[in-house]
Amino acid sequence: MFGHLGEDEKGWGITTLGKCCELNPKRPKGINDDLAVSFVPMPAVSEQGEIDCTDIKPYSEVKKGFTYFAEHDVLFAKITPCMENGKGAVAEGLSNGIGAGSTEFHVLRPIEGKSNPYWLYIITMFNGFRKDARKAMTGTGGQLRVPINYLNEYPITLPPIELQNTFEQFVRQSDKSKFTGSNRNLSRCLEIRKTTPKDGLC
Repeated sequence: MFGHLGEDEKGWGITTLGKCCELNPKRPKGINDDLAVSFVPMPAVSEQGEIDCTDIKPYSEVKKGFTYFAEHDVLFAKITPCMENGKGAVAEGLSNGIGAGSTEFHVLRPIEGKSNPYWLYIITMFNGFRKDARKAMTGTGGQLRVPINYLNEYPITLPPIELQNTFEQFVRQSDKSKFTGSNRNLSRCLEIRKTTPKDGLC
């Protein structure tokens, strides 16, 4: 559908991931301390794109010391071995549309009219993307992390938003007949991807 990652097979031109989304968006001001939000520690995100948003806490308990994100943001585990294992998900079903989670997540926020969260998520799940991320890690011992500059500068093509939205529709429609949640269906797409010789987007 989209061609191979980092190759301009469709004539859309090469850009960077950082120009297609907002990376690690800032926490907005004015959120009520009593607002019920989802708390998402690292174990609440799976290697199959599933996310457990059922741990609810008042915002006052998680507004400091945790990573902020919102509905439809994409979570990418940046620390070893979670990154190599493929932890990540599209954040959906957050209480009041707000989440707070592990500081070991990078957050990718879609840009309206330019990028779709499912497209961003699949990019971060490609074997090639993760292998390159492993090479870019910094730190020592078991505390290796993917720097934000890796995501910011990663070369990709930018499909038309209509095509990205069609991909999301595929995920959701397949969901109805074979899966219980749209994030679960992403794992099926990933399994299809892993059987191909190169990284092609479904």
